[in-house]
Amino acid sequence: MAQGNFSPYSQMGIGDLEDNFYNRTSGMSNTGLAYRHNRYLITNNPASYSALTDQYFTVEMGIRGSLINYYGTPVDPANKQSADITFRRLAMGMKLSKHWGSSIGLVPFSTQNYEYDVPYYLQGSTSELANHHYQGHGGVNKVFWGNSYEFFHHLSLGVEAGYLFGQLNQKDIIQSLGSLSTLASTTNTVDLNNLYMTYGLQVYGKIGKKWEYSLGGTFNPRADLLAATTRVVLDNDSIQHNNQEQPQSYLSVPNAFGAGFSLTYNQKYSILGDFRHQAWGAETNNYPGKNYTVTDANRGSLGFEISRKKSFYNSKVELSYFQAGAYYGESYLQLNGQQIKDYGLTAAFGVNGLKNPLSYSVVFQYGIKGTQKNNLIEQRYFNLTFVVNYGTIWFTRGKKYD
Repeated sequence: MAQGNFSPYSQMGIGDLEDNFYNRTSGMSNTGLAYRHNRYLITNNPASYSALTDQYFTVEMGIRGSLINYYGTPVDPANKQSADITFRRLAMGMKLSKHWGSSIGLVPFSTQNYEYDVPYYLQGSTSELANHHYQGHGGVNKVFWGNSYEFFHHLSLGVEAGYLFGQLNQKDIIQSLGSLSTLASTTNTVDLNNLYMTYGLQVYGKIGKKWEYSLGGTFNPRADLLAATTRVVLDNDSIQHNNQEQPQSYLSVPNAFGAGFSLTYNQKYSILGDFRHQAWGAETNNYPGKNYTVTDANRGSLGFEISRKKSFYNSKVELSYFQAGAYYGESYLQLNGQQIKDYGLTAAFGVNGLKNPLSYSVVFQYGIKGTQKNNLIEQRYFNLTFVVNYGTIWFTRGKKYD
C-alpha cells in the first residue's frame, strides 16, 4: 500500500508538518541540532556539513513504513486502521575543501491525506438530506542546497537555501442517501511555492581528554507561500458548471528556531537534547477555520547513542551503533479547545560496512498523536524506517592507503 495513511488533522493549515529527518539522528527522536558526524549527512542543522571527512562524497535515502490505529467517537469501527510505505528522503553531500561541506536533497515538508463523511441537514431541521464526502491529498516538498564552513576548528556556520513546492487537492462530494451516488462535487486545487531559508551554527570542542561537547542552533525566517487556487464544480453527470481561478493569496510559514546540545564520552557514549519552536500564533489570520486555530508549536526531545568502534592504524573506525530517544511535541493546531500533542519513543540499530561503502540503519518509532477528548481522534502509530548510506573518498589523485 502506498500513501494510504489517513491523517484527520492534515485537513487544516498546510497539512501535517514533517518533523522526522530520516537520517542518523532518527533513532534518537531526531535530536541532532548539535550533532556532527564525519560520514553521515545531518540535515537537522546545515552547520554540520563541515564535519564530513575531507574529499568525502555520500548519498543517503530513507524509506518509511507506517501503521496507524484510530480511536475516538468519530471513528468508524470498520475503518480504524491504515498503513503505507513511502519514500521519504534523498540527499547527497560532499566535502568540497578542508573546511567547506555541502549537501543537496529532496525531503517532505508537509503532507495532507484525509477522507471522512458528514451528514447534510436542511437548515433548522434534523432530517438528513444528503451526505458530504470530504477528500484531501497532496503536500508540500522541499528541495534544498546547504553549505557550511568551519572556523578555528571550533565554530561552524551554515546556510540552507530551500524551495518549497507542492499541491493540495481538496474535494467535497455531495452524495445521495442510500446509494451514495454523486449529486455534485467541488474540487479546490492549491499550488504552493516559495523560498525557505535555514541558518545554522555549531560550537564544539573538548573538555579534558575524554569528553567532547557541541552546541547548535538554527533559525528559519518567515516565508509566504504563494497560493494559486483553482475551483472546479461538477454535477452528477460530470458536467462542468464552474472552473475558476481564485485570486492569488499567501499561506505563511512562521519564524522558527531551535537549540540543542551534545555530550560525548570517550568517543562512544553520547547524550543529546533539542528544543524547537515555531511561532504559528502570529499567523492566525492566514488560517481561518471553523472550530480550530493555529498556535505556537513546540517540540522537545532527548537522545542517547552507543557507538561501537575498533582501532585501525592509529584511528578508530565505527562498526555499529545503537540509539534510543524520546520526544514530546505540541503541534500548531488547536481544535475544539485542545492543542494537538504528539509524543513517543524511538530506537535504532545501525551497521557500517568495512569492506564496502554501504551502511544501514533500522529505526523503530511508537507514538501517540491527538486525543479522544472533545470529540477528537487519537492516533497511535508505529513507524519502521530504513536508512541507507553510501560513502566514498573522491579526488585522491591516485593515492591509495592500504
